[in-house]
Amino acid sequence: MRTHFIMLLVLAILCGCSGGTGSNKPIDKYNETLERIQELEKVVETSDWNTFSVDKLKTLHDTVKELYYDYNPMDFTSEQVNACEALKTRVKNLREQVACKSSAALKEVEITAFNFSDKLTEATETYPVYLQKGETLKVLASSQQSFTLKISNANSRSVLKSSIGKTSVEYSMEINNTAIYLVEVIPSKAQYLDLSIKYKIDDWARLTSPTPIETEQVECGKSDFGAKGVSGILMQKCFDEPRKFTLRGQLKAAFSGSAKALVAVQVPTGATDILYSMRIATSEQDRSTDGEFHENLASSYKKIKFLGLPLYEKEKNGNINLFSKLLDDNRPLRDEDAYCNMYVFRNQTQAKQFQDGTKAASVLNYDVDYSTLGTQSCNGRIPVKGLKTIYLAFENERMRYTNYLWVEAVAVIPTTVYHKEKYTIQK
Repeated sequence: MRTHFIMLLVLAILCGCSGGTGSNKPIDKYNETLERIQELEKVVETSDWNTFSVDKLKTLHDTVKELYYDYNPMDFTSEQVNACEALKTRVKNLREQVACKSSAALKEVEITAFNFSDKLTEATETYPVYLQKGETLKVLASSQQSFTLKISNANSRSVLKSSIGKTSVEYSMEINNTAIYLVEVIPSKAQYLDLSIKYKIDDWARLTSPTPIETEQVECGKSDFGAKGVSGILMQKCFDEPRKFTLRGQLKAAFSGSAKALVAVQVPTGATDILYSMRIATSEQDRSTDGEFHENLASSYKKIKFLGLPLYEKEKNGNINLFSKLLDDNRPLRDEDAYCNMYVFRNQTQAKQFQDGTKAASVLNYDVDYSTLGTQSCNGRIPVKGLKTIYLAFENERMRYTNYLWVEAVAVIPTTVYHKEKYTIQK
């Protein structure tokens, strides 16, 4: 019966349900249409429409909708005209009957948007579904542990349903406005979840897979609807302009100038790290990129955020991973003939002794972990460790050649930044 039904529907379409147009055998056309009508009437009257699959229901609806019969009365006798009129009436009645029954059956069809069981859920997860006015949303969720479930209208930014601290939730709600709706599950801890999100429709155009929705993460304010806080950073300049130094060679420094330089970096309140860029050259000519360290770091950080949100302290050593990425993206150009020593002092007295030349750097208490000897142009990170001032000291150990330095520093201040998901229908 099933095979015959499918063949019948295919035949109904292939026979060109446009009536007798182009046919030279009106009687044959009448007989063919009558046979198809009789078979379809039998299917319509004897079948349980509630058992039809989505594909079968749509095929029957589309087939009967396209079924059409007409004739030229000049080709027939009065008895034949009456028979043709009767057939036209049967076609019309069949179309109306199928439209009525298929519409009723359509309202019982459930489109699955999301459906899974035994899914490990550790953090808040949101499932967007596009629904039209008059449709019905059905949500069924369960877990061995308590969870919170919310249903919201993403367009109007309003929560429609909320169930807190439940192990089982079941909702069935009629949709009053066409919009994107969000089903949000908030687990109380890492747990396994069963979730089914389905909806009923009343429009044949919606008898397909769920409408694709594009999700984009955008920055927002703390009080914005759907805002989620995440650890991030602010970056603040330590110098208004790059600090420029001239380190004379040891031989020249014996007569004039100095082979040493010192700069105090004032640490803003709340800062945890200092990121620095040091460009060393044998020429004192400035570069157009000098002074852009802060802006370049901010640009790199913005790219990282939009790729996967801020990484700061997201995992063990996450802040170091973030800093390494920022610094790798913004290394200064190197002059292969230019190099010097850089010392990091955390004590003002030690820094002054270096500056005054009363003691050699080798006998002073500088931070070995973050000082670099014989370095070329570079950048790096210095943990603040609660200090208000950090001293960067530079020394040119070369005998004859003068080095020129450009130093920039940026303070890193941890903060909470907020983002939300922006949902749009894919085109």
